[in-house]
Amino acid sequence: MDRVKKAKPLTCEQYLKKFSRAVRWRLPSQESEEAIADYRELIFQEERDETKLVEELGDPVQAAHLLTDVKTYRRWLAVFAVLAFGLFLLVKWAWTAMIPFRFYEIRAWWYPVWVMAVGLLLSLYWFRRHGQKNGPMSRRLALALGAVFLLGAGSMAWSWYVTSPGFLEFYRQTYPDSIPWQVILQRELLVEGGMACAVTALAGLVLAKCYDRRWLALYTLGVTVAAMFGFVEFCMVRMDISAGEPELFRAYVFARILPVGAVGLIGTGVALC
Repeated sequence: MDRVKKAKPLTCEQYLKKFSRAVRWRLPSQESEEAIADYRELIFQEERDETKLVEELGDPVQAAHLLTDVKTYRRWLAVFAVLAFGLFLLVKWAWTAMIPFRFYEIRAWWYPVWVMAVGLLLSLYWFRRHGQKNGPMSRRLALALGAVFLLGAGSMAWSWYVTSPGFLEFYRQTYPDSIPWQVILQRELLVEGGMACAVTALAGLVLAKCYDRRWLALYTLGVTVAAMFGFVEFCMVRMDISAGEPELFRAYVFARILPVGAVGLIGTGVALC
């Protein structure tokens, strides 16, 4: 007969850690911090027996569930589902540069920007209303924002170079039947960078809910850069490099993508406030 191993009892620190994670995800910020403070007092009482924590206080996740306002929690899940689905679309479009539906009167390259617009409006509304700041801004948040900003600015600068009339003319004359490394690098920046920014935005969304609403800035900047990459990528895959019109490509793309980036930076600033 196989011996059934008994689970080790949770220590006070482990119990509080699991409870804190669950309650921060389920409850509004202020309520979650109050619940954590109350349970910290209960758990670390001098007469408390660690081996009977679950028996006396219940499973930590179940305890958080009992404190949950079901209606409010379902609203949050609906908001999270919409925002996460938008990020999923950005990842999918970055990887495939294709969309599952098209209408002839709608230009496909605007779809990532629409996802960004919905994400910014919905996330800022929700977290400005239900989120809460906790202490000074995290240094990790500042470093993450800097990394995403540098990736976005660097990739857009490279796209500016690759779509310049001088490079396009050089491309047509030197590489008529092949793709130069500059274009390959741009493609990888747009594809891999777009997916990385979308995943980073998802992490910022979770951290904003569980710890400090200022982490929402990582979501807003990440979704903005991912949307900009998607816009450029969609335009690139539809550009005929052999025609005489690619010189107009840079003017068309950047006249539209720079205001999108400016809106995203404004949203990032609002999220930090």
